[in-house]
Amino acid sequence: MFGCTYRRAVLLRRPSVPVQCLSRRSSFAGLTGAALLTIAAAVSIGAGSAPQQQQQIRQAQAQQQLQQAALQHQKQQTAQMGTVSKPLGGARTSQDELVDYLIRSKLVKSARVADALRAVDRGKYVNTAYASRTDAYQDHPLAIGEGQTISAPHMHAICLELLEPHLTPAARVLDVGSGSGYLAAAMAKMVAPDGFVLGVDKVPELVVRSRASLQAANPELLAAQGGHELLRITHGNALSDMLASEAPFAAIHVGAAADELHQVLLDKLAAGGRMVIPVGPHYSYQVLMAVDKDASGHVTTQALMDVGYVPLTRPSEYEDGSLL
Repeated sequence: MFGCTYRRAVLLRRPSVPVQCLSRRSSFAGLTGAALLTIAAAVSIGAGSAPQQQQQIRQAQAQQQLQQAALQHQKQQTAQMGTVSKPLGGARTSQDELVDYLIRSKLVKSARVADALRAVDRGKYVNTAYASRTDAYQDHPLAIGEGQTISAPHMHAICLELLEPHLTPAARVLDVGSGSGYLAAAMAKMVAPDGFVLGVDKVPELVVRSRASLQAANPELLAAQGGHELLRITHGNALSDMLASEAPFAAIHVGAAADELHQVLLDKLAAGGRMVIPVGPHYSYQVLMAVDKDASGHVTTQALMDVGYVPLTRPSEYEDGSLL
């Protein structure tokens, strides 16, 4: 799900300069090319011909270094991004103030998106070991543990607006990289009462934590009404065969950088549906894409804006692309 400082360009027009972006899966955006190469080199230590156990130990060490670098960069970006929102409202102390700020910023445009965001309190989805409730209402990403972040509010707003025509009552929705569960909850509000949102995350600890947040903050989304399930958060890799038995989705949100438009996701996009996904090389800038499938199954893509996410990994690979 993804937060970024961007030049105030019109949405759906790609900025002429790279956008510095931080999201729940994008802690590396804005790093210099040299720094990116350093991080990539550190991660690649895990690859090679060493015995598997030693390789896994080195991979874990490299991943820890990578996460520490990401969080350090996040702190630097947070300091910069904090100055971005001050002219439009300064420090905020509630979800309503946050949504009002997003409306004044012309990021939230539709009443349905505004209502959904007002109904899902970001402060109840942050990890208080890393951020306070007050931090939750500022326009920047926050660490939620396991080396991941909850996206900046303006990126949540952008993605909800892009998907809004497809987040209709009774729609089926897929959230790949559901993380804190916050965006999945907002989308569930928009497709209620007869829709369905499936959140998938490869980090089991985040799945457990997001379910707990949902139960505490928005239990109505988890309670089956008349046997109908509105929201489910599950552990797994969306690029595996875990979606094989699932019917197509009218809206798909992907919160990690894909090095290609994966066929498994395209196959699960319903006719007339839209997918929002960052596409591009790992540990660099990607392009946020709107992928639309018409009634005949023809797929078109549109480049929206530069972003930066850590990789959407296949079941067989580490985040640096080396094989498990």
